[in-house]
Amino acid sequence: MAHEVGERSHAAFLARRNFRSLDGLRCLAIVTVVWHHAHGGYAALPATRHGFLGVDLFFVISGFLITTLLLRERARTGAISLKNFYARRTLRIFPPYYLILAGLALVLLFVRREATMRAAFFDELPWCLTYTTNWVEPTTLLSITWSLAAEEQFYLLWPPVERYVPRHALKILLVLIVVNQCVNFRLADPVLQSWFGFGHDDRKILQVTFTPICLGVLLAHLLDDPRGFRRVAPALGPAAAWLSTLGIVAVASLDGDLSGAPRLALHLLMTVLLGSVVVAEGGMAARALAWRPLQKIGAVSYGMYLLHLIVLDVVLRVDTRVGPMGREARFVGCAALTVAAALLMYRWFERPILSLKSRFAS
Repeated sequence: MAHEVGERSHAAFLARRNFRSLDGLRCLAIVTVVWHHAHGGYAALPATRHGFLGVDLFFVISGFLITTLLLRERARTGAISLKNFYARRTLRIFPPYYLILAGLALVLLFVRREATMRAAFFDELPWCLTYTTNWVEPTTLLSITWSLAAEEQFYLLWPPVERYVPRHALKILLVLIVVNQCVNFRLADPVLQSWFGFGHDDRKILQVTFTPICLGVLLAHLLDDPRGFRRVAPALGPAAAWLSTLGIVAVASLDGDLSGAPRLALHLLMTVLLGSVVVAEGGMAARALAWRPLQKIGAVSYGMYLLHLIVLDVVLRVDTRVGPMGREARFVGCAALTVAAALLMYRWFERPILSLKSRFAS
């Protein structure tokens, strides 16, 4: 009987065309990132100073969602079309990104030629254009592009694994997780210093590692496979969402360096949270994340990610001219303007381009 219930639950999971809670999670992730840059947090509350963990959550979501789509495509069609995958990703990622790069370049070339960041911007631009800023340390309004670069590298490397060596995908994934944990626990620092001249503390990608993306991929495989689903789904009930959230807050409340065991624990807890809200969509946490305002913000989170440092730069200039507005007001102003700008960019620029994705559906 339990086996039959598990089969029905798995069939319902596979039949679900979208996960309503994912945009809610994206909303939480981007808001914490904006908070991190616009406010910075309170000294007495370490968890409020760790808004950068929103990037880690984005990575878990990306690994899970992209791999789930690839696995379902193979189940439907018998194969994975890399051509269609890369066409869809290009339409989603490239246009707004290169639009903003071009806009910033034009402003610094012809409008704000005296800007102090001008030289640094054009020095970093080649790295931005090639999605490799995660291996340098950008310092201008492009500094956030390191995380986008990491995701693009994942998109470049992982789908061919699923396409050409699916039987070995989990083995490769486990090796990648082990290697990344060697970086996380600083065991790889001597090699990194010797080969590349930098270590764990010198690059944000080495502090985050690719572990959260890999854990998202692992979750996708576990839930896609009937046996894996039967084993993990019972532990991913509605209560798991709240327990994992409390765990994330507790670990994030640790003061100081989060590398090593704390960062790994955070990534595991984020994976449990994601698994819970996509499996138990009837739970209170999943329903809360499906609240329409959260979904609306989550749907434009990519635009917010690209725009929020530019908006913050404008807010800081207003703050300098008008007078100190306080960190809370600065955050609220930056968040509100970023949401508005992202909604406009999505409505008038991104959405018409995204409509072309249907031509590359599998």
